[in-house]
Amino acid sequence: MSLCSLAAALTVSASNSLSAASQDPAPVSQVAPIYSYDLRRAGVEGEVVVGFTITANGEVSHPVVVSSTNQLLDYPTLAAVRKWKFTPAMKDGVAVDFKAVQPVAFAIPELHPAAARLITKNAHPASPEKRSLSFD
Repeated sequence: MSLCSLAAALTVSASNSLSAASQDPAPVSQVAPIYSYDLRRAGVEGEVVVGFTITANGEVSHPVVVSSTNQLLDYPTLAAVRKWKFTPAMKDGVAVDFKAVQPVAFAIPELHPAAARLITKNAHPASPEKRSLSFD
């Protein structure tokens, strides 16, 4: 299935302070939300900010919509986030639960070609704290 440009910038925020002996979780697999033809044809774009817990085994637990510019994008975002996998956060050598926040942006590249190029360009930035993904 071909999806229009969809960007997700990983902005993980810890609920507890991490020491120097700690390691943040890292994405292993991030399934793209389904951006249906009907939504794209209707020009529906927007951003959904999702909060969730990355468990000690790297699974996503309890994803919730923190904010959304269009409720039509909420369900596909939550459905995708539930399938994501991470390496777990580590604290003093022990895997721990980690609170995360993830904005997911839906954009139609035909309407915003410059934004689509920027999304693709930032697909693999060096910083592990912030990752941008492009789904075509």
